[in-house]
Amino acid sequence: MTAEIVSAPVRRHVRAPLAARRPLSAGPGADASPQGTARSAAALLGAELEELTRDELIAFVPEPWLFDRMVPPSLFARMIRKGLTVRVLHGPGRTGEPAPFPALARLGTAAPTTFALPYPVIVRDRSVLYMPHPDPRHPMAGRLLPQPHVVAARSLAVAFDLAWAAAAGQAQAPEPPGQVSAEQREILQVLSNGVTDDHAAAQLHMSRRTFARRVASLMENLGATSRFQVGVQAVRRGLI
Repeated sequence: MTAEIVSAPVRRHVRAPLAARRPLSAGPGADASPQGTARSAAALLGAELEELTRDELIAFVPEPWLFDRMVPPSLFARMIRKGLTVRVLHGPGRTGEPAPFPALARLGTAAPTTFALPYPVIVRDRSVLYMPHPDPRHPMAGRLLPQPHVVAARSLAVAFDLAWAAAAGQAQAPEPPGQVSAEQREILQVLSNGVTDDHAAAQLHMSRRTFARRVASLMENLGATSRFQVGVQAVRRGLI
C-alpha cells in the first residue's frame, strides 16, 4: 500500500498596495505635504538660528515673498528684541504689495539693494553660511542649509558691509561721538513704531514743532543725516 504524503500548504506573502502603506515615522496629524515639509524645515532653521546666534545675523534676500517659506517671518524681530544685531538686504517687492520687511525698515535694519541678488543667503556670526542648493531642481533647493565655511562666510560678510553702506547712503566710518539722553531714547522708541510726527508728538506730550527739533538734535548726536540712518545707528549702539 502506497503511503499518501501530505505537505503543508504554501503561505504566500502578499505586499500591500503602495497607497495602503504608511511610513512608520508619520505620527497622527503629521503634515507630509510639500507645504507642511517646508514649514517644518523653516521652523527648525529658525530655532537653530535663534539658539546659536551669539552676536550678528545678516541676510541677502532676493525675493522677499519667497523668503517666508525658508525662515519664520517673526524670527528677525525676536532676535532684535534679544539684543542681537540683525541686518537684511533685500530685492524689490511685488508691484502693488506693501514694501518688504516694514517693521525692520522702520528700525533701520532692512534696506533694498542697489544690485540684483542671485540667491538667498544668511550669515551667522560671520562664520556659518546658510544657503540653498544652486540647482533649482534639487530637493533641497527651497531650503537654507548650513555651511560652516569660515573663509567664505567672512568674505561674504565684508561684501555685505559694503553693500549695506551703499544701501544706507553712508560711508563706513567709526561711530560718531555723542550721548543720548533718556528723552531721546523715548523719541527713538516712538520713531521705531513708524507713527506719524503728529502722533509721536502727542505720545510724548509735546508740540509737533518741538518734536521736530528734538529729532533734529538726535540726528546730530548720532551723526545721522536721515531718519533711516538714525535707526541704523540706534540699532548698532543697542539703543532700541
